[in-house]
Amino acid sequence: MTLTSFEDALRVGIIQTTIENTSAWTESVQMTRYEEERVIAEIQQHVASLSLEKPRPHIILLPELSVPTGFLQRLRRISAQTNAIIIAGMDFHVTERHPTKKVVNRAAVIVPDGWGRRDRSTRTTISYVGKTYPAWREDQFLKKLGYEFQKTPEVWLFEAGPFGRFAVAICYDFLDLERVAMYRLRIQNLFVIAYNNDLSSFEHAAEALARMIYCNIVVCNTGHFGGSAVLSPYHKSEKRLLYRHQGNGLSTSQTVSLPIASLIEAQSGGAKGDFKSLPPGAEANPGLIEIETSILL
Repeated sequence: MTLTSFEDALRVGIIQTTIENTSAWTESVQMTRYEEERVIAEIQQHVASLSLEKPRPHIILLPELSVPTGFLQRLRRISAQTNAIIIAGMDFHVTERHPTKKVVNRAAVIVPDGWGRRDRSTRTTISYVGKTYPAWREDQFLKKLGYEFQKTPEVWLFEAGPFGRFAVAICYDFLDLERVAMYRLRIQNLFVIAYNNDLSSFEHAAEALARMIYCNIVVCNTGHFGGSAVLSPYHKSEKRLLYRHQGNGLSTSQTVSLPIASLIEAQSGGAKGDFKSLPPGAEANPGLIEIETSILL
């Protein structure tokens, strides 16, 4: 694709649900019935609100561990109706029960077949991005219930046609330096879905990695803690932070526009415009805009 083939901006809807871990996961790795019903109501309310926006979001994010497994099929219908990719942190998924009980923590990437081309789709495809490294408290919680965290040592890059490329990281994986090296100058957007109470550390990391990877970074955290943020590697600090939400216990949603074509031009060694210089040691990648891309598979 040529530079002129890329869209100016990607609209991303960020939804914060307010699941409280001590009541959602008590004696099981699946959410309690009460929390399931409450979070489903929150999701439906915010998706309905985002779908009324003109124009609608291209992509909608839901935090880590925020979607009950039984709600996935309904979420696929919502993706088709809104024609938005939905990246959703799913509840724990049990992969083995004998001889060892194992679970994975994963995100569902739901892609409608008419994404980017129509107002409504007829079907969706789904891929899963797994978490590689559990947080310490997550690991201890699972062990207490007799489960072993099953690592998913994979890194996905998603082709999104005129919207460039994006990657998805789940919470603690965001701090994995090997991923940072793999993402560097290869993506335009990194979506981080989280259930994280170390808010300042994640925001500081997002600002640093937006420069090191040289991409837009969106952190979608649980509303129980707050702390979602969107950053882009702009030169001016007041422009770099596109969105921040602080305040705990708040169920919210917001749509943010992320630069695409202008960022790709800067990544490719063209005019950097409002963006910072390429990171030290990084060479411009002129082949970035020549790679044949397609809508997500």
